[in-house]
Amino acid sequence: MKKQLISTLIATTLMTSVIAPVAQANTVEPADDAYKVGQEEQLIGMGSGAAFGALVAGPAGVVVGGIIGGIIGTTVGQEDYIKAQDEEMQEIASRNAELERISHRYNQAQIEIARLQQQAIQQDRMMEEQRQIDLALEMNVHFRTGSASIEPHFQSQLDELAEMMKQAPEVKWELAGFADRRGSSEKNMALSQRRVDAVRNYLEQHGIDANQIVVAAYGDQAPLKAEQNFEGDFFDRRVTLRSSQSSVQTANTH
Repeated sequence: MKKQLISTLIATTLMTSVIAPVAQANTVEPADDAYKVGQEEQLIGMGSGAAFGALVAGPAGVVVGGIIGGIIGTTVGQEDYIKAQDEEMQEIASRNAELERISHRYNQAQIEIARLQQQAIQQDRMMEEQRQIDLALEMNVHFRTGSASIEPHFQSQLDELAEMMKQAPEVKWELAGFADRRGSSEKNMALSQRRVDAVRNYLEQHGIDANQIVVAAYGDQAPLKAEQNFEGDFFDRRVTLRSSQSSVQTANTH
């Protein structure tokens, strides 16, 4: 037992003399403080192997145990370092892959946004062009002789016009009422007024703001043709609707 104790003390003294220079070298050179793969594990292995060798084989086992322990410690340290590096590389690769997916989705989203914006611009341009065409047209509502009632055929046309007027509330419309030349001018003036009022009321009942409409009555003073006949009388019994962008006839408003 005493021999083993003495051997252990000798082994410890020998290993201290071996390990101390290495530790001192680490202390003297602070500039190179980077981690050396397996260095700590080597020192631990050498110490543990030497102590175990001393207990088993006495002083002769110190050197052999220290060498074997150092080799084992270095191998363990290198394996741990490689494993840590592999895990770090896998994490970096996973992050890069996720960033690539995010970048791809972002680019696809930007392309889709640009496409939708271009499509919206084209649709707005087409709608504006169509609106200008629609507003450049005029609409006539014709009436039966002596009547101010709107026929069903013209009611459906006024429904469509009302929807278009709602889409362009900034545009004003002029409604001009007319009558044919049969009867007295006084009665024809009153009849043309009732006709234009009937059309205005119809539009307002379908959601058109009264401020968007200007009305005027002309009686029999603006026939379409100089010669009076059955066909001409039919076209004179009307209310003409024009947008303010079209050329309109000047008259006193009522």
